Amino acid sequence: MGPVVIIVVMGLRLEAQITPPASDAPTFEAASVRPAADTGRRGGRGTPGRFQGINLPARQLIRQAYDIHDAQIVGGPDWLASDGFDINATTGDKPPDQMRFMMQSLLRDRFKLTFHTEKRELPIYALVVARSDGKIGSGLKRIPDGECPPPGARRGAPPAGGPPAASPPPIDPNSPQPPCGGMIFGPGRLVAHGVPIDQLARSIGALPAITSFNRIVVNDTKLEGQYDFDFKFANEFAGRGGPPVGATPAPAPGDEPTMVTALQEQLGLKLDARRATVDVLVVDSVEKPAEN
Repeated sequence: MGPVVIIVVMGLRLEAQITPPASDAPTFEAASVRPAADTGRRGGRGTPGRFQGINLPARQLIRQAYDIHDAQIVGGPDWLASDGFDINATTGDKPPDQMRFMMQSLLRDRFKLTFHTEKRELPIYALVVARSDGKIGSGLKRIPDGECPPPGARRGAPPAGGPPAASPPPIDPNSPQPPCGGMIFGPGRLVAHGVPIDQLARSIGALPAITSFNRIVVNDTKLEGQYDFDFKFANEFAGRGGPPVGATPAPAPGDEPTMVTALQEQLGLKLDARRATVDVLVVDSVEKPAEN
């Protein structure tokens, strides 16, 4: 598994739609769930028609399925975060934007997850423009309108009555630029092409410098449109046994500024500490899935 490529679908919301899947919710065509065979590796990848996960904890699956931050998951047994699972699933002819709903059904059917929601006041960070005149950093470049389809739009759709669209080329995580709406994520670097600032805020919320405080990061920049950036900062994984599977090469320790400093110097943005009322998912019950 190479560098992790994330395709933008939607941004994190404080008032998330955290509801159990309906009885007719989309499901994987077939899914295998087993205890992780290799606990030294971890990563997940969705490709057309398939989802593969290596050593993924159920807590991470919940985050992805319900599009929420780790701080929005409350309760549950210790193994929810510590035990990893290998998942191989096929989606059939279902579109990619149904993937997280299929994951919700998997959590219901295989992990027997039940939960309720509450509203709680939590500490968060708001991503804002650092300069009072609204000028952004040189590392953040807005792309022309229409260069990339909006997040979630069907890419390459043919005109009505025309021939079927050609299959998109496979994603190359080693490419210097990800595809439209994509982000390559690794310790010490975020590279993106045609993403909204909502997605930048969400990705910053997944960085170790922020997750050590377990805070949601929301976009309050008022910046519209889609952007390219190559954001480099100090390697947060230095001295922690190396980066996780799927990481891009990080800058050498000491060669890059810390994340918060780099954010302002390169992108012209900063983090503003606040509190907000947030929807949280409270785990009522969950079980380890039977191996198959």
